[in-house]
Amino acid sequence: MTAASSTGRFSNPTPALLRRWNRRRALWFSDKTREWTAKVGLAVTCLALGLATAARFGMVLAAAPAGLDVPRAALLFALICRAVFYLLVCWFAFVRCPAVKRASGWRPRAIALLGTFSVLGFGLLPPAPLLAAWHLVAATLFLLSAALAVAVLMRLGRSLSIMPEARRLVTSGPYRFVRHPLYLVEELAAVAGFIEAFSLAAALLFVAQVALQLYRIENEEAVLTTAFPDYSRYKASTARLLPGLW
Repeated sequence: MTAASSTGRFSNPTPALLRRWNRRRALWFSDKTREWTAKVGLAVTCLALGLATAARFGMVLAAAPAGLDVPRAALLFALICRAVFYLLVCWFAFVRCPAVKRASGWRPRAIALLGTFSVLGFGLLPPAPLLAAWHLVAATLFLLSAALAVAVLMRLGRSLSIMPEARRLVTSGPYRFVRHPLYLVEELAAVAGFIEAFSLAAALLFVAQVALQLYRIENEEAVLTTAFPDYSRYKASTARLLPGLW
């Protein structure tokens, strides 16, 4: 052994670099850092969606005749509810409870993101030439979806999650009747979007969106069952999406 090597002057620096990298990686991927990253990302996204909804409200209002017809009035009110919903999501994203359990792997997270935002794809499709009655049906469904989403979110509150995570077990309000009321009202919006576009592309998007939401429900229920011992009893006594049916 040489003197230089015995004093450590020319020792391998790799272990020290690895320890430094592991410390930084632990900081970057810690639960606290990941939670704040998710909060900021969700808040910024919903703020952008809220601004886009407000812009659409202005366009619909500017294009309206002196006397609003029923479908247009329903659409305007639905846009107001939708903007309120996005603002509430921004708020609850920052005040929500810490997650006690999360799904592992990237696939449940990718499914959750696609299931959440795929419904926005209907707005990118060209509207179909429909009878006024169908426009009224679509506007009514959109209105119901937006208003009910606000009501459900107020009950969900600080337990809000986009990803399959467990924060608190909510079983009151609309959750007494179905385990996933927010997904149910989102499907009302998807049906409204399908009616407005009414094309093969809209049909394919609708099928894909429903499939993603069903996968999302499976992932979420797996996490909740693991995190909360009472969830199995709640699941056995409460419908998943449709009371009395499923």
